[in-house]
Amino acid sequence: MKAFLAFLFILRAAAAADPGPNTDWLQRTGKAVEKFWDQLQAVDCVESVDQQKLSPNGKTTFRQQSAFDYIAILELTGNDLIVDESRTPVRQPAHETKLPLLITNGFPTFEFIFHPFYQGAFEFSPPERVRVEGQDLLEVKFRHVRGAKSTSVLKLRQREYPVEWMGTAWIEPASSAIVRITAGLMTSMEDIGLKSMTADVRYSRVDFNGEQISHWLPSSAVIEVETPRQHWRNVHTFDQYKRFAVDVKTEIGKAK
Repeated sequence: MKAFLAFLFILRAAAAADPGPNTDWLQRTGKAVEKFWDQLQAVDCVESVDQQKLSPNGKTTFRQQSAFDYIAILELTGNDLIVDESRTPVRQPAHETKLPLLITNGFPTFEFIFHPFYQGAFEFSPPERVRVEGQDLLEVKFRHVRGAKSTSVLKLRQREYPVEWMGTAWIEPASSAIVRITAGLMTSMEDIGLKSMTADVRYSRVDFNGEQISHWLPSSAVIEVETPRQHWRNVHTFDQYKRFAVDVKTEIGKAK
């Protein structure tokens, strides 16, 4: 994205503390997230990005829209698991801007919070059965464990700041797939000028011709960041999924 960098958010994996005893639902959800990664790295899609700058009353004062051919790539470096994203421009903004815009990466894999590799870095509430938008789902609260290494970093002025998330996830009981995650900051980051940061990531069922198994893949991610003087909103949408062959498979947590 050709814009001045205001913030860069990267979802990155790092070895978390040893997880405690898992309940059955958490084990099933962890397996579903492992399956999610296998499915995500076997597809590409079109990612549309709508970058907005907002006024104090929440009205859009500037927006820039782009589209990319999107592929997620997994890199295992030492004890860190890095989610790298490949973007090839499909549609670029009509005009360049010198306004500072928010740059957000990594949010399609936000559900990695529930991956067995990271579960030890979070606390989870017992699931509660709820009905949301006509669906019977399991609702789970989560929060980062203080002292555990963060799975996320915020890049600002060439420095990295760990992000501690707390939020809510909704899970489909039959498949244990994550349907939606919303999260915000667990602790204040006003010392670096950040008033608030929120994320709302949704996943949808995708069916491919000739396959009997449904795939749960990212459909949208809305991220908002507010400082004392600036307010940004980025809206990512993911569609037009296509399958492609994958020759190399990386096992999470097992370095060669």
